[in-house]
Amino acid sequence: MKTGSGVRMATGNGENSYAANSRLQEKAILETRPMLRKAIEEVYKSLSDRRSTMVVADLGCSSGPNTLRVVSEVIGAVQFYTRKSEEQRRAVEVQFFLNDLPGNDFNLVFRSLEQLEDLGGKETQPYYVAGLPGSYYTKLFPSRSVHFFHSSYSLMWRSKLINDV
Repeated sequence: MKTGSGVRMATGNGENSYAANSRLQEKAILETRPMLRKAIEEVYKSLSDRRSTMVVADLGCSSGPNTLRVVSEVIGAVQFYTRKSEEQRRAVEVQFFLNDLPGNDFNLVFRSLEQLEDLGGKETQPYYVAGLPGSYYTKLFPSRSVHFFHSSYSLMWRSKLINDV
């Protein structure tokens, strides 16, 4: 199998799509919520006062509600720690890079962002979302440019090691 090709999920949001058949992955995200929140708190605390942007990458994001669940959890955690902070830090903006193979249904992901905006209202932490098609077998980001990587149920598809991490 050549780099960049591989197994991909059924696109769209129909009966047989990944979006409609990813309950196991949803359960894993919900069960790891406390670890995700703790990790986000550590990243939040590590940001200098000058730096007000946290960069988050979701590797193998696929499409459907689980992609937005991770985005929502991170935004909620950052919002919580911003309010909790005794230092009265500036609001932290969050930049998300949603990564998957080029065949992923990124159109469905971006159409679904409206649902996330509807849930958060005006109180939502400032955030920005970009799709990043490509294989994580190759270098996707400049060195030291991402604060937090998330991956749920995609790394098990790896079939080779990469040296440049």
